Amino acid sequence: MSKNKNISAIIIIVCIVSIIIGSFIPKENKQSDSSTEKAQNNSGFSFRPMGLSTAFKGERISVIKLEGVISDSQGSSLFRDQTSSNTVLELINKAAKDPSIKGILIRINSPGGTVAASQELYSAVLRARKKKPVVVTMGDVAASGGYYIAAAADTIFANPGTITGSIGVITSYLNFYELFNKIGIKGITIKAGEYKDIGNPTRPLTEEEKKILQALLNDSYNQFLTDVSKGRNTPRTKIASLAKGLIYTGIQAKKVGLVDHLGDYYQALKFTQKLVKKRYPYLQKKYGKKEIPTEETWKGTSILEVLTGVSSRFSSQSTLENKLIKQFTYSKFQPLWLLE
Repeated sequence: MSKNKNISAIIIIVCIVSIIIGSFIPKENKQSDSSTEKAQNNSGFSFRPMGLSTAFKGERISVIKLEGVISDSQGSSLFRDQTSSNTVLELINKAAKDPSIKGILIRINSPGGTVAASQELYSAVLRARKKKPVVVTMGDVAASGGYYIAAAADTIFANPGTITGSIGVITSYLNFYELFNKIGIKGITIKAGEYKDIGNPTRPLTEEEKKILQALLNDSYNQFLTDVSKGRNTPRTKIASLAKGLIYTGIQAKKVGLVDHLGDYYQALKFTQKLVKKRYPYLQKKYGKKEIPTEETWKGTSILEVLTGVSSRFSSQSTLENKLIKQFTYSKFQPLWLLE
């Protein structure tokens, strides 16, 4: 028994030493060949060195991913950190300021989220776009707040089957007034301020309160239309005609002008390479037909990922996690740019 404990202790020590050494050893930022890359993509996993961050600081393209419901809150578990708007915001701002990063590719796989969090990311992408090329590539879904952020980029790529659009605002809550009446439960609220308990589930919503909430959503919707119009350099009237909460496939979105190109992640990356070389002619001379190094800045390395050196390439939050976040993260009447 004692011998087994000693062996376990030695294994743990070796792992810890490997992590420490790995974080200081410079790693060659060499892109894997296309066959290896495709195999990794199809398997759903990518292999990386034990170090927590790349030591490569030369000119490169930064790839950032945004997935799951967009909100200010940070969800986490023992084995991975879920993406929050703060995490992505930090990565975009750093990439925009770093002179060695010549282009940014953002991978979006999100049904949307809260208004303010989406606006912060939209503004960050818009600022970055003024300094260097920014391209968005859409995964399964980039709708509502996800599309809002994408609209700030220079160019948008979507897969033919991507679900996007859903330009609209929604909020909802449950009302238990009639049920409580039937079973003899009475809600008691003590308040200071006439509308402080607006949306109280134990009493009916008044017509005046409905108007207040509708005005709130209308204002958020107008902000949405204005910013998408600005980001896409498209007349607001055209965006309004395409909005109305409608969702589109990638093919449909391309036809109506909500996205620019149909293509997958690797086609979007290749296009980013071309934009960067066009923006910086000296890189065209330096690399020619060769690819500029790419840094996939997946943030939130877990203990398990560090020990194994394996990470999920584009892991997504489960439906249950998204529902829980939607139900319990936001204030009662937080307007949502979210695909329901």
